[in-house]
Amino acid sequence: MRSLSGESRSSTNVREAPRDPVLCCLSSQLPTLYGASHMEWLSFVIFPLVGATIGAITNQIAIKMLFRPYSEIRIHRWRLPFTPGVIPSQRAAIAQNIAHTFESNLFSGDDVHDIITGAETRAAVQHQVDLLLQQFGPMGAMLRPFKGKIVGRLLLGLEDMGNRALADGGSLNIAQRIEERINEMEIAQLEELVLGFSRKQFRHITFFGGVLGAVIGLVQAIIDSLLSHLA
Repeated sequence: MRSLSGESRSSTNVREAPRDPVLCCLSSQLPTLYGASHMEWLSFVIFPLVGATIGAITNQIAIKMLFRPYSEIRIHRWRLPFTPGVIPSQRAAIAQNIAHTFESNLFSGDDVHDIITGAETRAAVQHQVDLLLQQFGPMGAMLRPFKGKIVGRLLLGLEDMGNRALADGGSLNIAQRIEERINEMEIAQLEELVLGFSRKQFRHITFFGGVLGAVIGLVQAIIDSLLSHLA
């Protein structure tokens, strides 16, 4: 009996032994700390992913809205904002700017005029007149003293033709012809033309939108982590 009572007392003493408060605090907070750390690292994955998705999608939509919709959308008497797209609504101004930029910086009617009336053309006309006089035989020999006047008349006719072609509505008014051609195009055809030579560049815009969105998401995750630690 004494041994049983002694064991009972020793077991009671073991159960009632005081615990270290630091260990108790840590053991109670470990699940919370683990969960908070897990959620914190998860935010560093989710925020950049969401930001990248939003950035890429919004840039893709913005590119589409350059052309879409092709015509305005009306609800009763009210026109829906941003309809039609930027390029359809500003097609006349865009066509004029493209035409004048092309003529000013790339190729103009004056360039064609210079080619028609330049030294190479003069040499070609003189050569053709020589061949023509040779074919006439004795008659050509009689006309050879007038070769200079013949060549001059032909060149003067070419220059006059070039000047008339450069006038408004003329065939060498390149800016006007480009502007008219763009305005005559269907919007879908114009869209395909623009996307045909810049599709790869537009993909880069979408990609960089995703990268920028991911960076913004990462910064947001860092700020959120700092605020949670300071709280």
